[in-house]
Amino acid sequence: MKFIKNRVTLTALLSSVIGLFLIYHATTNIEPQQISISDIASDMEGRKVSIIGSLVEKRLHEDDHLFLTISDEGSEIQVVLFSDFMKNLEKLNITEKDFQIKGKISVKGIVEIYRGNLQIIPRNLDDVKILGE
Repeated sequence: MKFIKNRVTLTALLSSVIGLFLIYHATTNIEPQQISISDIASDMEGRKVSIIGSLVEKRLHEDDHLFLTISDEGSEIQVVLFSDFMKNLEKLNITEKDFQIKGKISVKGIVEIYRGNLQIIPRNLDDVKILGE
């Protein structure tokens, strides 16, 4: 009887671990649905979003962070590429000069609020794509 009880406990534990792994894997690999910038709101802080828009402004900070302002259909949002992110992009031969004003850009990232302003913070190098004009 003890053998059966231990076997049931082990099976339940193994099933739980596998289930948690599958849930984690699914949530990290789900691609966000593309949305309009105007649909991004403060209640979305911490959520991953995907946008496509035109670069209307860029500013290189003294600490080598690159601030991009992206627009679509009259709405704008800031995308922040921190210096470490920029250094990794440079390894792929992408520099600040490759981000051209009026050029189309695709961005996936986490919605953050900084000093009352919405921002998108990309996490992976493939979260930022320069699409051209």
